[in-house]
Amino acid sequence: MHLPGLFSLLLATQVLCDLTPFDEWKHLRVALEDVSIHARYHGTGPPILLVHGFPQHSLTWHKIGPILAQNYTVIAVDNRGCGSSTIPRNDDYSSETVSNDLLGVLNFLKINQTYVFGHDKGVGPSTALAFKNRSLVKRLGIAEYALPGTGTYEFASNPSPEWDTYSNWQLAFFSVPDVAQFFIQGKEKEMLAWYFFHASYTGNSAISQDHLNTYTTEISKPGYLRSGFGYFAETGVDGKFFNASIQSNKLTQPVLALGGETSFSPETIVQAGLGVVGINSSSELIPKSGHWIGKSLILFDSWDISSIHTDA
Repeated sequence: MHLPGLFSLLLATQVLCDLTPFDEWKHLRVALEDVSIHARYHGTGPPILLVHGFPQHSLTWHKIGPILAQNYTVIAVDNRGCGSSTIPRNDDYSSETVSNDLLGVLNFLKINQTYVFGHDKGVGPSTALAFKNRSLVKRLGIAEYALPGTGTYEFASNPSPEWDTYSNWQLAFFSVPDVAQFFIQGKEKEMLAWYFFHASYTGNSAISQDHLNTYTTEISKPGYLRSGFGYFAETGVDGKFFNASIQSNKLTQPVLALGGETSFSPETIVQAGLGVVGINSSSELIPKSGHWIGKSLILFDSWDISSIHTDA
């Protein structure tokens, strides 16, 4: 039950006092070349950019965000084709392209150095941002995803006779967006309920009904279900980018790679699928956590990280 930094229930009590709820955060919209990116932001101090995965949007950070905002300026984006951001005409959801969206938001805010934390499908854009803008990303945190190009993602998404309901067969299924949309459209809520249950630590209680309804509303808008699957369709492109980047010039800034204890583990898998991106990386497991670490409280203090788990 240890992560770098102080693990303390007293700290948990302190940080939960006088927080500004995520729903009260200010809105931001940045018009870029082919998309309009929406974000929520709050807090004072050094900036930290939070990047969500599938099938979520900035609401992912409703618990972590307000805690971080006590000491940081927190920017929680909606990735292209997700939440309140718009859908690109060219269906480009590659990590490199999405990282350009993130850079556009940071440039708009005149931020020249930031912490970055990505979860799930947000890991690719976060890592691409760090590879392409090394002086911009001071420290990188990435969780619960195996980067394409490392071999770990390819192994996990390759159909196997051993697959069952709890396997990650959706990695292959979602990579054909038209087919996935055909079978799931009209059953978005059922899909999401299963998806949150599938890799959770606490089963159906991993997400509230209010948040399940919100995610259903967002992903049921015209085009947004297919947009989410678009991220899975880009794994071949992503694999080439990350393999070349890792082979030619690994990241030198500190990288923390995290996995949920009952999801992305053991620690050797976390290192192989994520930690391999940098020469100054460390890998940890979040105790009593599944895939949905957005309800674990991760506090950045230098690059020591204290984690007080609540639910995932």
